[in-house]
Parts: sequence; structure tokens; C-alpha cells
Amino acid sequence: MDSRVWIKDVPITGQKVIEPDARVVDAFQNIGYSLEAALADLIDNSIDAGAKRVLVRFVRTDNELHSLDVVDDGRGMSDAEIDRAMKFGGQRTYQSGDLGMYGMGLKAASLSQADNLTVISRANRRPAVGRRWQAKEARRGWQCDVVSGQFADEALDVALNGLDLSHGTIVRWDQVRDFRKASGRVDAYVQRTRNTLTVHLGLQLHRFLAGDRPKLEILVNTLNVQTGQLSPDFKVTPLDPFSYTHPGSRKYPKDFQVTIPQVGDLTCHAHIWPARTKEAGYKLGGGSVARRQGFYFYRNDRLLQAGGWNNYREDGEPHLSLARVAIDLPQRFQNFFSVRFNKAAVDAPRSFVDALEHARSSDGTTFPEFVERAQVVYRSKPERKLDPVFAPGRGIRAAVAESVRSTRSVIPRHTIDVVWATLPRNTFFEIDRDSDQLLLNKRFRSVLLAGRPASSADLPVMKTLLYLLTEELFHGERQSGMERQRLEAYQAALVAAAREEE
Repeated sequence: MDSRVWIKDVPITGQKVIEPDARVVDAFQNIGYSLEAALADLIDNSIDAGAKRVLVRFVRTDNELHSLDVVDDGRGMSDAEIDRAMKFGGQRTYQSGDLGMYGMGLKAASLSQADNLTVISRANRRPAVGRRWQAKEARRGWQCDVVSGQFADEALDVALNGLDLSHGTIVRWDQVRDFRKASGRVDAYVQRTRNTLTVHLGLQLHRFLAGDRPKLEILVNTLNVQTGQLSPDFKVTPLDPFSYTHPGSRKYPKDFQVTIPQVGDLTCHAHIWPARTKEAGYKLGGGSVARRQGFYFYRNDRLLQAGGWNNYREDGEPHLSLARVAIDLPQRFQNFFSVRFNKAAVDAPRSFVDALEHARSSDGTTFPEFVERAQVVYRSKPERKLDPVFAPGRGIRAAVAESVRSTRSVIPRHTIDVVWATLPRNTFFEIDRDSDQLLLNKRFRSVLLAGRPASSADLPVMKTLLYLLTEELFHGERQSGMERQRLEAYQAALVAAAREEE
């Protein structure tokens, strides 16, 4: 046969079974999961199992971390189901709303973090069942351990304490490689990891955690097996990347229809955050907010990608920090977009990027115009805000003090008291910075009251005007030459006015 001849159908002479090498387990240790992404993948399984509550527990002693448990009150698994769940590539039948995708999440996520994976489960009040993968045994020929039924029952009874004991699952990680960092400083490691974990889960699963009656509750705690002490539960709260109190631009958010040839129309929900906001939904746990701009892809309400432009724009451009776009992937688009194995990003074909250039909203706005508008809002001149003040204290009516506090931000633990005092005849007031007091010359008090009774908060208009006139002079260590000149001018005018009253 001429080697230059191309044949459409490759000739076949037979077939043979080629077993996978057990060392494929080693690949999972470098598959690209972070600890928090791996735990999110486990909780996806809990959600698919109908769990209403998930507990993430760090098991420790005073100086070491030993294991990590994920406990849920889902429907649990039978003996046959747990075998299928532990099988590499053993896919179950997924429903249209399920979060599972590849049939590898439990194993891949777990072995990316730990050398030993144990799963214990109980379904419909049946006896508990359990299996364990040890990486070393898997390498020797896919030898999966069967867990003692008595141990499995007891472990579930303890873990599900306070929940329905008839069903649930424990996923246990032993020999977690990241735990080596915790040796001798367990408290600091757990606090840092818990903070990272709760931000990640609060963001990726915010639609499940939100509302007065959320679909899911996630708790994090620690158990010291040396002392028996159980820490208080730390509740994961939703972190919605679109939770601004008001939009950054009128007529937003806005829906854009993206038409992709041979696939269909995809709706993009475009949002513009207000400039210079400090809201938690914008900061998303801290770090650079510029990297949070761009597309937020969801599949069945589970966030798959939190920011990034998928080659439409350059990622991290500061002037686009306010632009975010939510995209819920319909079933028909889930083969068009490629979801990363660890469910932390989405790869978009070039045709999606091209289609964005022509996407329009119902009012005729184009998607590029949305991007331009987000940049304009970012560059807009900030509104000048009044500086914070020392709040009015003793000597000023309560209603006046409340009015100041409702219209100005105040400096904590600082108030200005207005009091009458004996001062020289040519002085109407003095500023005592050490005691935060505005002293008024009491020799002018009776004439200013004009027969009205004296009280600690008398002459409210005069005292309020003097407070407003002098408040900024209480700031700083000492008066400038300009401030002294201004005070001398005020003094002369007010003393002259008081003598006129006399």
C-alpha cells in the first residue's frame, strides 16, 4: 500500500482487553484540585443525595491533625451502590438536575488530597456499609477494603447525632498531605483553612445556601480526640457575587442574547457593580477584585467559574473590575462548553467569544457597549464625602446629637461636651483638646438666656452653631497659625455681639 494514500476507515483485525495500570492512582495526586475545591466536589455528591445538612469536621489532637470527615444526612447507599461509587469511572445514572458529571469526583477529589479514602453509608435504615481505598493497595491491583459493619454503624450513629439516623454518609480522609503543614500549630492551620474553605463553599454553593429556608446548611468544626472537646459549629454563609444593594449604572442588570450557530441562544445576565463599594459580595473574601470580573458560569445552580473573560477580554484589567456576567448553562450547552474536571473553570470555544460581539439586549444595547459602560462607571469621579466628626456630647440637646449622627459619620469614642466655665472677659469660648470640651464664658450666660431658666442643655441654637463652627479644630495635636487667627476673629465678633446683648 502506498504510504501516501489516506484511508477513511482504519482496517481492524481483532480486539483485546487492556487493563488499566494500577499506578493511574498516582495521577490523582496531581490532578489540580485545591483542598477547598476537592471538598466542594464531595458536597456536590451530598446535594445529589438529597442532603439538607453537611458537616465538615477536622479530627485532631493538641499538636496534630489526623483526618477530615464530611458527613451528610443524604439518602445513603446500599451495598451495591457503594461498590459502584468506589469504582473508578463507575458512573451512576445522572438526573438532569444533578451536580455530578464524570463519575470520578469522589475518588479523584479524595485521592488528590489524602492517601486513604473511607466511605461509610446507611440507606433506608439498612445496616451500614463501608469501603476504603488505600492508595498503596490500589497500586497493587485495585484492592478495596471492606469496612466492618459494626464499626460503620457506630460511626454513623455518632456522626449523625442530632439528625435522622436512618440514612446518611461519611467520607473520611486519612493521611491528608496538606495536614503536614499543621504540625505543632494546629489552631492556626485550622483557622486559616476554615476561612479559605468557607469563602470557597460560600461562593460556589451560594444559591443553595441563600434564603430564609435554604436548600442546604454547611457546618465546619473540629473534634479533639485527645480531650474529647468539640468546637462550636461554624456556619458557611452564602457569598453572592451579584448581591449589591444598588447597581452601578441605570438600566442594569441587563440580559443579552448570545446566538451561537448550530447550538442556539444563550442568555448572559450582565451586571455592573457600584464604584468603590466595600460590600462582601464584591470583595468575595478579599484579594484582588480585578480577578473577579468577567463570566460566572453556573450549572444546575452550582457555580463553576468565578470570573475571567474566557479570551473575550484580558483578565484582571482594573477598569473592568465592576463588570460581572452570570451565565446559567442549559443542558444543550453542556457539550459546547467544556467544564474542567475539578469544576473550577469552564473552557469556551472561539465561536462563543465571536458571538459576544454581536449579542444584544432587548433595548438594543450591544455586549461591547456593556463592557464600555462598566469602564465608564469605574472611571467616574467619586462623590466627595464629608469627613467624620466628633459627635456632640453633654450640653447639646439629644435631638441635635441624633441629627448629627444620622447625617455624618462619627469618630468612635470621641464626643465634644459644651459646658459653661469662668473665662476672661474678652473671651467668648475656649477649646480644650485634652478633655474634648468646648468651654463657654458663663459671664455672658444670663444675658443670652434673657430671663429663661438655665439648664445643662440651654441655648440649643447657639451651642449647636458653635459646635459646628469649631468641631474640626478638635482634630489633630495643635492649632495651626491660620486656625489661631480664625479663632481670634471669632472671639472678637462673638464678644462684641454679647456686649450688644447686654
